[in-house]
Amino acid sequence: MVRKPGLNFKKLYSMKINERYTSIVIASHIPDELRAKIFLTSLDSLFETTKNLPVEIIVVDNGRDLAIAADLKDYLDEGKIQCLIHNANNMHFGFARSQGIKMAKGEYLCIADNDILFEPGWLEACWKVLEAYPKRKLYATPIEYPTGFLKERYDNGKLMVGDIEYNLNMRAGSNCFVMRRNEFDKVGPFACHRVAGTKWTDKAVKLGYLAAVAPGKLAKDMGLRQGYDLNQAIPIVRTLRNGETIYFNQDEYKIPNQ
Repeated sequence: MVRKPGLNFKKLYSMKINERYTSIVIASHIPDELRAKIFLTSLDSLFETTKNLPVEIIVVDNGRDLAIAADLKDYLDEGKIQCLIHNANNMHFGFARSQGIKMAKGEYLCIADNDILFEPGWLEACWKVLEAYPKRKLYATPIEYPTGFLKERYDNGKLMVGDIEYNLNMRAGSNCFVMRRNEFDKVGPFACHRVAGTKWTDKAVKLGYLAAVAPGKLAKDMGLRQGYDLNQAIPIVRTLRNGETIYFNQDEYKIPNQ
């Protein structure tokens, strides 16, 4: 594990707790060149959208992938990443997330997958709803549920912050969410399990926590499960078991013009 102070990390010790200092934890395992490209694209969007915000970025390189090791070291030296952890072997993403969380210093935690494309304002939108409802059991996410029937099944009301409407959902945000550190600790760490994110969400729901989904599609999943394939310029189509056709890709889940 290597920690570089960087500009943002140094700020931590002189900041007041209400200054929203956020630790962003990303666990990454890169099996192929496409995933490496997606991860680096994700990091570039993260750096751009948080460069003027009080954050530290913690990356867990889960398996010591040589294809991106040099890039990660450069980001560390430049102060874009504040903490870089190398695991010689793939220790599973639940374990790796917990490693990063143990290093986190922020009042807020952001847990993100390595294939998220961040849009400007995503973190500010998450802060806004958490600060507006400090006594509610909430975590915030910039990612909408992409499938219609799952969204309808798990939607659980709405919250208003001024004139901005946030949907409440029982399952959204497992691939990117923001939460107060003390609230995260009440739910507990991620399990070493093939569906560690699902297991964690199950615990959160049982304890009464809901995801507040920021409007505006402020982040997108670029992964092979959903989001878009960087090697193709046309939307990816998925047909669900119930027959519903879902369009993923650059046009942000909208059915393309025929």
